[in-house]
Amino acid sequence: MLKSLLIKNFILIEEAFLKFSEGFNILCGETGAGKSIIIKALDGVLGAKISKEVILNKEKPALIEAVFEINGQEITISREINTQSKFRLNGILSNIEEIKEKRERLVDIHSQHQTYAYMSPKNHITLLDDYICKKSPEFKEILKSYKETYLDFKEVEKKLNYLKENLQNNQKEIDFLSFQLKELDDAEIKTNEEDEIKAELDILTNAQELKEKTYGAYWALYGDNQNIIEGLSKIKYEISNCAGLDKNLTTSEETLFDALENLKDCANYLKDYSSNLEFNPLRLDELNERLSLIQKLKRKYGENLEEERDKIEKQLNELTSNDNNLEIIEENYNTLLTSINLLSKKLNEYRNINAKELSKAIVEELKSLKLNEAKFEIMIKETTKGEKGSDNVEFLISTNKNQTLSPLVKIASGGEISRVMLAMKIIFANIDKVSTVVFDEIDTGISGITSNAVRDSLMKLSKTTQIICISHQPIICAKADNFIWISKTHNENTNIKVEILNEKERLKAIAQLASGQVNDETVEFAKTLI
Repeated sequence: MLKSLLIKNFILIEEAFLKFSEGFNILCGETGAGKSIIIKALDGVLGAKISKEVILNKEKPALIEAVFEINGQEITISREINTQSKFRLNGILSNIEEIKEKRERLVDIHSQHQTYAYMSPKNHITLLDDYICKKSPEFKEILKSYKETYLDFKEVEKKLNYLKENLQNNQKEIDFLSFQLKELDDAEIKTNEEDEIKAELDILTNAQELKEKTYGAYWALYGDNQNIIEGLSKIKYEISNCAGLDKNLTTSEETLFDALENLKDCANYLKDYSSNLEFNPLRLDELNERLSLIQKLKRKYGENLEEERDKIEKQLNELTSNDNNLEIIEENYNTLLTSINLLSKKLNEYRNINAKELSKAIVEELKSLKLNEAKFEIMIKETTKGEKGSDNVEFLISTNKNQTLSPLVKIASGGEISRVMLAMKIIFANIDKVSTVVFDEIDTGISGITSNAVRDSLMKLSKTTQIICISHQPIICAKADNFIWISKTHNENTNIKVEILNEKERLKAIAQLASGQVNDETVEFAKTLI
């Protein structure tokens, strides 16, 4: 159960501390007093979306703290709202997913918005499934498995349709990429081949000039009678003799020796180079043709042919991989389709059995809520498959004798809708593990004897589940175990005040609700209600 709720700096609340009791708790006050702000705060601390606009004084954060007692243990959940929200569970920082998981076992908040949202047929399958899930873990697992399989199926279906629609284009692209890859592979372009060809072309183009000049250099070094090497040999001989007389010339002798040997090697190389160099017009044509091919491919594919070739191969592999193989995808599609057909059939069986059971239980609850002639039926029809199966679920009702069953959204009045929702909440609470149920004006659109019936149902439910209820009905408020009065104060600013009423204060509050004024007569009437 919810033991207490602390609210600070939230919307119109500077600070409020609410203590709740077991059984039946009423939040009451004049219209517009701010009762729904209390529910919004409770919803927010349990993970509902809240913007920073709720902060009253922007210079400090808003704070909400809820204390629960479950099986003799206290659980404290707090939320600090500033530029970001910080959740704490028993004082330790927590995340919103953990808080929402806790919420499922702690509180069920039924708002007016939820009541009218449930009128829409699209939500009826959710209500029915929630009822079955609370009773059957097996159904819950089947539903989960169906949703996961269905999402996989839709992904495969999307890919299959895309491949079929683009089959011809894909084949054209495969053929084109295959041609490009073959063209590059057949060319067998080597790394740096273009530079090597250009270097060899320079040699072949200038072969005659290179032959003449290198041979001329050789002849000058080593060829005629007055050659450089012969002259250098004589100089070296003279210096060698001098070095025998003066050791300081040894280094010069060695330098001349090295120079002479190097010149001999150079002369021999130039002689061989000149002798072997021949102008080869066939090789020249071959090189020019090869260079032209490389430059043509670079213009077509880009400067880095090796890199472009790898890109083309990757694209081709993606198009021809197993993931895009039409036969494999069709096989996967058919396997998943078989699975979702089987699972949706199981879902349908569960829904049909439980729809009858839930319909019967709702009719019984509606009778206790003074809809004695009510008939209620959950209609299930096959439809196209979606995330929840192939069932279309709609609630049908008739509230008067001899009236045909019609969609809930078309026939039920506001008070009747409230009672249908209350009936469902009572049924759900009887099989649910949630410890607290919050009703935000579940008594909308009812009065008189119907109010008595709603009051009795709420009181009955409060024997096993803590009830927190916003109400303006004195008949309902009079039976509260804990009476919380909400009012607005107007000083420099408008603020909300929260009070836990004692017995005397409760009498005055009920008197005010019943007649709009407090006097001896209205107080006596309040006593009779209590």
